[in-house]
Amino acid sequence: MTRSYHIAAVIALSALCAGLDYLLDSQGMFSLGAGTFGLLCGIILSDRLGIDPNTNKNCINLILPLAIILLGFGLDLNMLASNKIGVAGLYTIIITIITAFSCTLLISRVLGIDRHQAFALGAGGAICGNSAVLAVAPSLRLSSKQTGSILAVVNILGLATFLSVPLLANAIGFEPESAGIWAGSTVHAVPQAIAAGEAMGGDALSLASGTKLTRVLGLLIVVPGAIIYSSQKEKSGKKFSSGISRIPLFLPGFILASMLASFLLPESITQHIERLGSLLMVPILILIGLSIRPRELLNVSKPIMIAGSLSTACMMLASATALVILM
Repeated sequence: MTRSYHIAAVIALSALCAGLDYLLDSQGMFSLGAGTFGLLCGIILSDRLGIDPNTNKNCINLILPLAIILLGFGLDLNMLASNKIGVAGLYTIIITIITAFSCTLLISRVLGIDRHQAFALGAGGAICGNSAVLAVAPSLRLSSKQTGSILAVVNILGLATFLSVPLLANAIGFEPESAGIWAGSTVHAVPQAIAAGEAMGGDALSLASGTKLTRVLGLLIVVPGAIIYSSQKEKSGKKFSSGISRIPLFLPGFILASMLASFLLPESITQHIERLGSLLMVPILILIGLSIRPRELLNVSKPIMIAGSLSTACMMLASATALVILM
């Protein structure tokens, strides 16, 4: 496959995935999201399309920093000072993130999963799914295959939490307020968290949205945290290696974008900028999917799926317990 044909194919697939997502959303139907569609298309077509690994890698390295910076315009730091989710919601978010990360790292260590992959898996489950994984992957120096296996697991578990939270909330007997906070603190993707809140009715929708958007602010901690985590020496007793050289160029832009969105630019503008960042994530996920093979993915993802499933269960249990106590 020539470079120009490669690029044209990715653009066409991106438009197709974005169009399918828009069509389903406009009809009020459930959609996995354009990014997830893109990842699936890439994996399915990886055996049929000849891929130039260098072109693939160069395209990802070119688009990813810009996409992450643009996504920073979707973070509103004012959410931390608002009363939209309350003290109970904020505590639940903190407990959820800590539980997701600690359980993922601990279980991954037992299963022998690479520590950098474990951190990315924890970020995806604790913060915001695909966006969090892709945001930390450059600092962790993950290969496309490693990133792809994590994204596949995160998407599967994200769908599982989206479908199970409304059912479990009803079975537990949560009020709409508690159910909405639970959805926002456990479901991976923002659209799915909002859809789960809508399904539970009442104030669940607004609380799911507010809780999830507040949880996404964890990116401001996780992305620099990935730099520090990846700069540690493997052998105990060694000092940290210099992490300055490993700071991705998008990090200052990402932080600046969130500050501009929070204190300067109107929401009507930042929403469109963030949407552009989300659209740029689609070709990135397609490129990652094209770089891996389905058979390889199945073999690599088994321990990651086990670790992700167990940590997700622990996260949901911890957040539900916190809500029972706090509310």
